[in-house]
Amino acid sequence: MKTLKPEQTAAEARAVRMLRALANPVRFHLVQLLAEGKDCTASQLAQTLALAPSSLSEHVAILRDAGVVQASGEGVNQSNNYYCVDPGALDFLAGYLSGLGQRARSWPGLVRTVQMEGRVQIRDATLADAAAIARIYNQGIEDRVATLETELRSPEERAEWLATHGPRHPVLVAVDDADTVVGWGSLNVFNPRRAYDHVVDFSLYVAREHRGRGIGDALLGALEDRARLLGYHKMVLAAFPTNGPGKRLYERHGFALVGIYHEQGMLDGRWVDVMVMEKILG
Repeated sequence: MKTLKPEQTAAEARAVRMLRALANPVRFHLVQLLAEGKDCTASQLAQTLALAPSSLSEHVAILRDAGVVQASGEGVNQSNNYYCVDPGALDFLAGYLSGLGQRARSWPGLVRTVQMEGRVQIRDATLADAAAIARIYNQGIEDRVATLETELRSPEERAEWLATHGPRHPVLVAVDDADTVVGWGSLNVFNPRRAYDHVVDFSLYVAREHRGRGIGDALLGALEDRARLLGYHKMVLAAFPTNGPGKRLYERHGFALVGIYHEQGMLDGRWVDVMVMEKILG
């Protein structure tokens, strides 16, 4: 079966052309030189970049075709041509990539899509969910990317754990349309001292087979809503700085990096750093 390629918009096509042209280190350096020096002759560029005139003309032609570089004349082989970078083109690319960055950081739309399509619903966990919670937690332990815990949990242990979570520290589960638990999250005691009553820690795990679908975003959003209803002032977390998807999830929700504990724990015979993040709920 032939796979159809998605149609590109004009903006997408332009961005792709520019990115392909700039992907070459020599051309990227050439653009840097022009951005810093405003304009240069072909001979100046060739001398600075240590390029033969024929090689330079090839690079310049690609950049001109991509709309990144402009020339004073039509021919790219003329040594007396002046070249300059097109600031408008770079502004376009910066704006386009910035838009992608904003989309990557935006989570409300993703959560609404998950909920509107009926893929998951968030509810309070019950003792009947203990086995599913244990299974998903054990996946996180086995993956070695989310926790310093190394001992697998049993359904019985998780049932006891659930029983210790009172109204102020709820456990939530994400379930699909068959009421199968596909992820869970919990609000946990940060510190037993009274001074820390308005600070709460949290845990969040999604089943391996359901990751990347926005379930983690939906769960974290629900945990934030519950934390506000319970009167918490701040949420905190500790995670591995090497867990890129997890870090991006927390950043999408406005969590800021506080710092890193270097060599904080020993996992499988090696030292592991732990990052600390926080969010003021207001």
